[in-house]
Amino acid sequence: MKKIGLLRESQHSNIAVLIPQNIKQLKNDAEFFIETNAGLASGYTDEDYIDAGASIINSKQELINSSDLIMSYSSVIGNENINAAKTFIGAYDVLSDYCTVIPFQQKGIDVYSLNLLPRTTIAQSMDTLSSVASILGYKAVLIASTISPFTVPMITGAGGTLRPAKILILGAGVAGLQAIATAKRLGAIVKAFDVRKASKTDVESLGAEFIDIEGAIDSSIAGGYAVEQDKAYLEKVDQILFDETVNADIIIATAKIPGKKAPLLISEAAVKAMKPDSVIVDLAADTGGNCALTQPGKTIVTENRITIVGDTRMLDKIAKSASFLLANNFASFLKHYLANNDDDEILNATKVITDGKVTNPRLIAEIDNL
Repeated sequence: MKKIGLLRESQHSNIAVLIPQNIKQLKNDAEFFIETNAGLASGYTDEDYIDAGASIINSKQELINSSDLIMSYSSVIGNENINAAKTFIGAYDVLSDYCTVIPFQQKGIDVYSLNLLPRTTIAQSMDTLSSVASILGYKAVLIASTISPFTVPMITGAGGTLRPAKILILGAGVAGLQAIATAKRLGAIVKAFDVRKASKTDVESLGAEFIDIEGAIDSSIAGGYAVEQDKAYLEKVDQILFDETVNADIIIATAKIPGKKAPLLISEAAVKAMKPDSVIVDLAADTGGNCALTQPGKTIVTENRITIVGDTRMLDKIAKSASFLLANNFASFLKHYLANNDDDEILNATKVITDGKVTNPRLIAEIDNL
């Protein structure tokens, strides 16, 4: 029976990728070890894990020594001594930050990253990127509406009528669609833009207006993800989005390209032309930001009173809900891993390192382009 360990995340994350209910579901398939307080920041105590059938380990080194397979969201090994073959499973952002894999390049170590999952029907239940995007899209709208001095829905009272807020969503992937749904439920007037034509139907089905800009490079070859666009199209986007930006009360920017710098959709000039007290929440801050003035990890207020939120740890503010979703993704992947060998589409796609050497073709291609 496999021995599986759950690492406590570093101070940069409150996520737990296995929660007690997962242990209960899988305890007949594997033996589970939990680093002490690994789930505490997400609302799960050591006692909760013990009741579910796991054992508590006091240190990271001891947990690694005791386990065949070690799971975490983003925590990597440091000075720990690896004296036997080990497998690590995480949601490592290896395409954007190659340095993530460097500590794992030791003999006997295999690494899998759920961020590299293929977009297939079987892999849907393991899709950590969609889980994270969905919950961040929701949270971004709540943060923006709290910061904004304007009400979001139309409110009519003895003193008159307050118009509904105008919310612009940039990017209509999972995060953008969840942001649209949340903004509409709050009563806002919502517009959305995405380079992918296929997203128009999804946007309109949620009651938002789609900003249609002709000339985008077809993204169908990218498995549904956005792709980099040429300069002429981006200039056209910049012109049209300038007008949309200056009319918005709130902007939720969600546009990302896997393994690439986020596309710039809100220029400095557009920010300067926006109405005072408008709010931008940039969910692409961790990959450079969709707004030219975004400062990753910070919330700033410009001279013309535009608040720009570049929070890169927003997920930690909803750690319990995020951990619930992500833990189910990880548990689904774990069940698949335990039931299959390496000759499998999902395992082949997500394997980053084999015996200490980088073997993932996508990562090798990114490294070669550095």
